[in-house]
Amino acid sequence: MSDAGRNTFERRLARIDTIHAEGGAFEAEGTLGRQWYDSHRRKQRKALPFRAIAMLFIGALLFKGALLAEIGPERYNGRVSALANGSTVEQVGAWALQADAPTQWIAGQLRAALY
Repeated sequence: MSDAGRNTFERRLARIDTIHAEGGAFEAEGTLGRQWYDSHRRKQRKALPFRAIAMLFIGALLFKGALLAEIGPERYNGRVSALANGSTVEQVGAWALQADAPTQWIAGQLRAALY
């Protein structure tokens, strides 16, 4: 059997450990404690997620290359030119989907690997 007082003490210690792990602590009134220092610490700027932007860009290039390899350059350019004659949103899509040099290189590599 365990002592009831010991169980209460251990629960209190576990609660204090949890509070300390979350950043809380006892601060005497009138002192410069952790809360004061945390409130005056410089806030870190969140950096741009360069890795996510790069992966999105590479994914778009691979998608364009796969489309170009699958349907061929004539049909691809025809569809892009049809987009260019549409609304403003479609014109932006046509600009993004035009067959640039990296897209053509990726399409050539995919065509050689698949066919």
